[in-house]
Amino acid sequence: MLQFLQPVTLDALPILADFLPHGGSGDCNHSLAALISRAREHETAYAVFHDRLLIRWRPVPEAPLMWMAPIGCTSCGTLIEELEHISLEAGEPLRLWGTVPDLMTRLQRSLPYRNFTATTSNAWWDYLYRRDQFATLEGRRLNGKRNFARRFWAASPEARFEPLNDETVPLCLAFLNDWYADKGAMTPSMQAEADAAKLSLEHRQALGIQGGVLMLGDRVCGFTYGAMVSPDVFAVHVEKASREVTGAYPVLASELAKILPESVLFLNREEDLGLPGLRKAKSDWAPASMNQKGWVTLEGQNN
Repeated sequence: MLQFLQPVTLDALPILADFLPHGGSGDCNHSLAALISRAREHETAYAVFHDRLLIRWRPVPEAPLMWMAPIGCTSCGTLIEELEHISLEAGEPLRLWGTVPDLMTRLQRSLPYRNFTATTSNAWWDYLYRRDQFATLEGRRLNGKRNFARRFWAASPEARFEPLNDETVPLCLAFLNDWYADKGAMTPSMQAEADAAKLSLEHRQALGIQGGVLMLGDRVCGFTYGAMVSPDVFAVHVEKASREVTGAYPVLASELAKILPESVLFLNREEDLGLPGLRKAKSDWAPASMNQKGWVTLEGQNN
């Protein structure tokens, strides 16, 4: 029934890399790093089917298992019908995860006589920002971030932002351990995040990770990294800093944007998970748009 699927592991990297990130939609989950490092958490499996990449996963704990919209095509009408047949054989309707407005348009174009229902929540939507604005921190809406960054550099003119490499990655891993230790008992979600970060850093080159570490002398006060999720969108997967170092977070965000290539137009800084504090923090950075993610369920055949 679903036996053609294989679990997503590091061994799947060569196959996944044939489709991603160049075939990604900009969804923060469309980086090789995100798919592989969070595969156990999301119960992620894959297959190449009719020269398209199929991903089956559980996007959020409260959701059923479903398919990402097939990667490698824009219409996919026949493929969608085959995927529906596979789903029905498994005893479930066809559910497709993606950017809901775009997904609905594609489905209506490919299957004009079918009905669909959408399930979405703004807790799942990705925040998208202009990379150039992060690099310069210019503009009235970023005035507060700019001031915090100036305070950081005024207090620590000797600080430096160094790229991730064989020397700095161990420093990041040690900092990460201390950062979580300060939080107290690890929740399952915190442990999943920590495990994903460790795997991503240890395999950074294979996973296309780009990032850096903020140093004060020989002391780490923060690090950040991410990966491409489409030809012009870079997802920031992790950003950790010492809260007692004023301005460390905006400096990390800005310095990362500076080292990315000019071809990167947008930063995807992921979801707010419905958490009020996180929502405010992401909104304060003046998002350019939101990637309205969710899933679309293909309803039964019309009479």
